[in-house]
Amino acid sequence: MATEARWLNDDEQALWRLLLAGMRKIDRVMDDTLQACSDLSSSEFSVLVSLSEAEDQALRLRDLCAGLDWDRSRTSHQITRMERRGLVTKRKSEGDARGVIVSLTDEGMRRLRSAAPEHVESVRRVVFDHMTPEQHAQLKTFMEQVIAVTNVPGHPEFCGSLLDDDADC
Repeated sequence: MATEARWLNDDEQALWRLLLAGMRKIDRVMDDTLQACSDLSSSEFSVLVSLSEAEDQALRLRDLCAGLDWDRSRTSHQITRMERRGLVTKRKSEGDARGVIVSLTDEGMRRLRSAAPEHVESVRRVVFDHMTPEQHAQLKTFMEQVIAVTNVPGHPEFCGSLLDDDADC
């Protein structure tokens, strides 16, 4: 049984547009900072951070995909580009010939270390410098709730339509 769309009221619409503008600003500042200080993209930086935090600075490709919440195709293409730039290497898994292990190179670690100080300064300036402890706690709770939503397209547990409460799964 289909229900009607739950349209946003004027205040919700204004807040939604503000959220979109804020996310675009954060993305743009992070991208511009990384490009200017280290010639890295945000995607490259994300991969380098994930690998730098992993045991032996290496991860199976599927685990890297899961950690970044990227699909396999996107991750594979990103790793191929980064391998050409000398930031990572990839090799077959010794225990499973179908598996691929991605490792951080010395150059990748050098670039990550070079980028990190200005990256974190940008994060502080854009997000944290003007946030009170109460706002921090509220935003943290809100984002945890957003991440916990499962009844939407793209989540493995979703099936059917957003407007159909009786969708068959």
